[in-house]
Amino acid sequence: MPFTFKNRIALHYILATAALVAVVYGMVYGVVKNQVYADLDASLRFEAAKHMRELVVENGRFRFARKEEWQEREHREVQVNPVFIQVADLQGRPMDRSPNLNNARLVFDPAADGHVPLNALLRGEAIRQVQEPVLRNGRPVGYLLAAISSESAMHVLQSLETVLLGSFPVVLLVLFGIARLLAGRSISPIAAITATTNRITQSNLAERIALPPRPDELHTLASAINQLLERMEKAVVREKQFTADASHELRTPLAVLKGTLEVLVRKPRSAAEYVENITLSVQEIDRLTHLVDQLLLLARFDSAPQVEHRQELPVLSSVHDVLHRRRAALEARRIRVDVQDADTPPIHSDPYLVDLILDNLLDNAVKYSPAGSTITVALDEAGARQRCTISDEGIGIRPEDLGRIFDPLYRSDALAHKEIGGTGLGLSIVARACALLGIELAVASELGRGSTFTLLFPAG
Repeated sequence: MPFTFKNRIALHYILATAALVAVVYGMVYGVVKNQVYADLDASLRFEAAKHMRELVVENGRFRFARKEEWQEREHREVQVNPVFIQVADLQGRPMDRSPNLNNARLVFDPAADGHVPLNALLRGEAIRQVQEPVLRNGRPVGYLLAAISSESAMHVLQSLETVLLGSFPVVLLVLFGIARLLAGRSISPIAAITATTNRITQSNLAERIALPPRPDELHTLASAINQLLERMEKAVVREKQFTADASHELRTPLAVLKGTLEVLVRKPRSAAEYVENITLSVQEIDRLTHLVDQLLLLARFDSAPQVEHRQELPVLSSVHDVLHRRRAALEARRIRVDVQDADTPPIHSDPYLVDLILDNLLDNAVKYSPAGSTITVALDEAGARQRCTISDEGIGIRPEDLGRIFDPLYRSDALAHKEIGGTGLGLSIVARACALLGIELAVASELGRGSTFTLLFPAG
């Protein structure tokens, strides 16, 4: 039999059940045994106390008064659960005994505790015996030994032990079979889940696993797999779209380069024409290089599990560094930048990634803002966290595009703004960098009124 998951469930169940059944059987046997011995000991002590009162001393020897009454059937026949009585001196020498002992003796133990009954043998049969001291004036002068047959009690205990030990493996085997049957029925939906997942490939990621009718663990598992498939489907769709967009973006500068070079080689040109066309080619090469660098940066973010270079960093200083690099574009378009700082403390983050985030956001604000407008950069605290908002007075983003602006190579209403250059990768890089640093990124925009990007840095 293969050790399948069903068999493992049944085995674990049967091991736990075996331990529980063993404990229950042990408790049953212990309770019955204690009760049997308790009944024997109660009868034994009653007989010992009764005959203790019948002892008399004559010439330093013990004997039983009214011994003629001992000729009753219960003292003469072992089959009627007789009581055996014997009296001995301090050295254990018998002085008197009940008639049913005949020539036999009860076992004397000088170290025995008179209050603790013990098991012994009489003529090869099991008896329960007690040995109590005979006191006169507070001093022991001998011992009274009383015994009662325990053959029937031992037979009951042996029969109970045989039944319990014999039924134990039978019970376990029956429970194992039931456990396998129930386990097979319980995990049958897993087979259906496995069959469905085996059918799902990259070409039919739209297929989903049928959810079990009850909201149990299997329902949760199927839901989790369906959610995973949905994420995979979306990822594959994004990958296909990204590949198509990237191919288009890469093909455009290459086509321009090819066309420019073909024009140059058709016939001799003047020096000015060569300079003009070569300059155009260099611009396309720069554009191509920038696009490749951004694609490589996105790939690096996908493969980077964590950020290793964190240090204390003033966000205000990073903002001024980015604005210093962008000063030519700001001056050319007469865009004013209003930096509002509420004396915020430094954050603990990666300087390169923070600079990359601010650079892309401010670059977008500059590109999409009209000449003579104002960009506002506000730094303040939100509880224990630091917040940075970048607001522009630009063209804004359509509401239906807000959910896609962070997708790679996606540009909102790009055909309506062909004069604004860009690759559509900047906000994707911002989103990936924010995810790596644990920065909450949010955007609010109104078409024709401008956009506001909010960065909420993690505490500490």
